[in-house]
Amino acid sequence: MKASYYTRRTPRPEKDGIFQMKQTKLAIIGAGGYGDYCLGLLERFVDPASFTLVAAIDPFYERVPRYEKLRAAGVPFYRTPEEFYEVGHADLVLIASPIHLHREQCIAAMRQGSDVLCEKPIAPLLQDMEAIRAVQRETGRRLGVGFQMSFCQPILDLKRDIQAGLLGAPKSLRCYVSWQRYDSYYNSPWRGHLRDAQGHWVLDSIVTNATAHYLHNACFVLGETLDSAAMPEELSVELYNGKGIETFDTAFLKGRFANGCGLYLAVTHSGDKNIDPVLRYEFENAVVTASGNDDSAEIIATFTDGSTKNYGAALGEYHVAQKLRTMLAAAVDRTVMIPCTADTVRPQLTVSNAIFDQAHVHVLPGLTRVSEPEPGLFRTGLSDEAWDCFMEGVLPSERGLSWACAPDRIALAGYTAFSGERFEKGGFAE
Repeated sequence: MKASYYTRRTPRPEKDGIFQMKQTKLAIIGAGGYGDYCLGLLERFVDPASFTLVAAIDPFYERVPRYEKLRAAGVPFYRTPEEFYEVGHADLVLIASPIHLHREQCIAAMRQGSDVLCEKPIAPLLQDMEAIRAVQRETGRRLGVGFQMSFCQPILDLKRDIQAGLLGAPKSLRCYVSWQRYDSYYNSPWRGHLRDAQGHWVLDSIVTNATAHYLHNACFVLGETLDSAAMPEELSVELYNGKGIETFDTAFLKGRFANGCGLYLAVTHSGDKNIDPVLRYEFENAVVTASGNDDSAEIIATFTDGSTKNYGAALGEYHVAQKLRTMLAAAVDRTVMIPCTADTVRPQLTVSNAIFDQAHVHVLPGLTRVSEPEPGLFRTGLSDEAWDCFMEGVLPSERGLSWACAPDRIALAGYTAFSGERFEKGGFAE
């Protein structure tokens, strides 16, 4: 690979606490879609001296947006991981393929001697995650899961302060997202689907995939160690489908952790406004807030005495790329900590699977079709209604909204595997 392909931009190893001496041999599986986004992050935010891209693996690699550019740089293409491993080796494999392929690709890469950075979610099912974890133990390879907020320094610093008691006891962790998704978003073989065309479980939804970062982060910051996450003990949910997809595009979750801290999410793809994530984490001695998706979205703790602590921007692309920098370093230096692992994501995946097994999905009424900027269905006023619920920490039914339905209580204690039995009997739509 020609070194000129990857341009160095504002590397800050001293800020991120990672110093890498040896170059990592990197392969990517799934070089289009999100994989193409990751290649862009490598270009702009990762030191080119820290890695060599030894393979781009994609069954349709001629369609990859960077195909010509990578070819010109001397990066070899392969259609399958098996084809690559017949002739090559990678210290680290970045898996950015569709969700239902993660299990087999993680396992194959580790058995070939590669460490793995698997994009979120790690897999559709808890059983898949356990199988991946078993092979990791068997092979001794290292595996990170791409929930980027868990890798970035501002979140890790916040977590250290929580663990040290600087903010006091956690009271409530809340998140709001209103991302408009048009018809084109669901023009996919897996988005919004229960299974793919071959019958493999996908379980894609706004909670399990699109806004999974925020459910995971609430569990992550309460973990007892930097690489662990807390499991909610109680959970009630209201799920709604406005798009006519197989799963759901709007969700409200309200729960509680063992320490009494509340958990709340209000997330929708059917809202009439496009609003980036808003976090509000309330503690005994401070309120932590963050909003937006760019480098100006700073995490700020405001203490009861009026003082503030700015942890920095955790939602911008430089911090998204931290998962790449960390895993590239960890693949050649076994002392580098991986903060987000298969074990760390267990609470998020448990909640996601339990929702599919136990909750009902209700039709979201009153959606209006728009044609600009592209065709889509949205409910007028929903973004504001969801915001009001978020600010009060209540479910739509508790607020008395006309379209709201009774919540489902989700049993998490002892829940260890996805069943899916209900889908053999017609699904979970109400």
